[in-house]
Amino acid sequence: MSPFLNWGHFSHLTFTELPLDLPTMVGQELLSSYDILLVDLYGVIWSGTYLFPAALDALGKLIAVGKKVIILSNISFVSKAAAKEYESKGLLAGVHFSDFVTSGNAFRDILVNRKLYFKTVKFPKKYFVYGAENTAAFSGTDFEKTYGLDEADFVYVSAVQFSDDERNGMSDTMKQYLHVTGTSGNGRLWESTSVEPFVPILQRFLDKNKPIVIANPDKIALCAVLETPDAGEYTAKPMVKQGLLAQTYENMGGEVFAVGKPYPQIYRHALENLATAMGISLEDICKKRIAMVGDSLETDILGAKNASEDMGCSIDGILVLSGISARDIAKTYGQISPETADKFFSKEKLIPTHIMPALDMGAEVYF
Repeated sequence: MSPFLNWGHFSHLTFTELPLDLPTMVGQELLSSYDILLVDLYGVIWSGTYLFPAALDALGKLIAVGKKVIILSNISFVSKAAAKEYESKGLLAGVHFSDFVTSGNAFRDILVNRKLYFKTVKFPKKYFVYGAENTAAFSGTDFEKTYGLDEADFVYVSAVQFSDDERNGMSDTMKQYLHVTGTSGNGRLWESTSVEPFVPILQRFLDKNKPIVIANPDKIALCAVLETPDAGEYTAKPMVKQGLLAQTYENMGGEVFAVGKPYPQIYRHALENLATAMGISLEDICKKRIAMVGDSLETDILGAKNASEDMGCSIDGILVLSGISARDIAKTYGQISPETADKFFSKEKLIPTHIMPALDMGAEVYF
């Protein structure tokens, strides 16, 4: 088999300067060379409104030949609930993936094992929720929810949304970016890449010296927005996620505890689960060829690097240009191509092992 083109060998060259005799590689050749594939959901398999057919086909073929495919997502829901939701959309256990691991599950593991630590709170127990009421990770633990911020030891920032009271207090300019998230409930999502509307509530948390906890470090994600509730029409829009609030809060001087990619605990959680299922040790898992397939340099690719250092594994980073990074490249250069990808990533300190246009067995690998 032809040697694979690893950008690490040619990181000082542009695409136009690469040796002409380097082999061309397609997705099937690259993906099939790994034993274990950790695959992001949003932007890789899920567009924000539908599943990518080519990605489903690729996952099905990998599972069929015995590869271990773990969906590794920064969804703050626990894995069972997330897997059930996407099963209804056509993403099937045993057909498209071996396991479905979310940051919500990694977070729950931390709660159960009392590994939630803060500099400012010695024995955290009571939490206040800001955002959607998604608190399944706390179920069955000895942490207690409180509706009073003053009583809370920390604030759990769930899926970012506003209450109707908060929305009604906004200017008309702000309100135009808010959309209903479904046909029921009063939550509104902020359809924008601006964190500005959230600064007042973050300042309130800071004034009361409350650390915040997030189980989704994504800063921006393409999410489904119900723009016309009567017609039930959804559109994928870029939205502020918990990670951007956490970054803002840290910049303001607040304390943050984050779980999920790019932090290594979610990778360790996923690979330890796989080791248990296979009846082998984590050390044995680390001897296998492992890759993280994701659409974000900040979470997926950096996370693979962090996890490799944490566990002593070697986890390659395969970036697909079908999600957030593609949006960033297109926004900067007006189009997505090997050349614009080269320009974009030449400015970054972190270079993926490989780049593909999409999770597609037939797609030509950029490098």
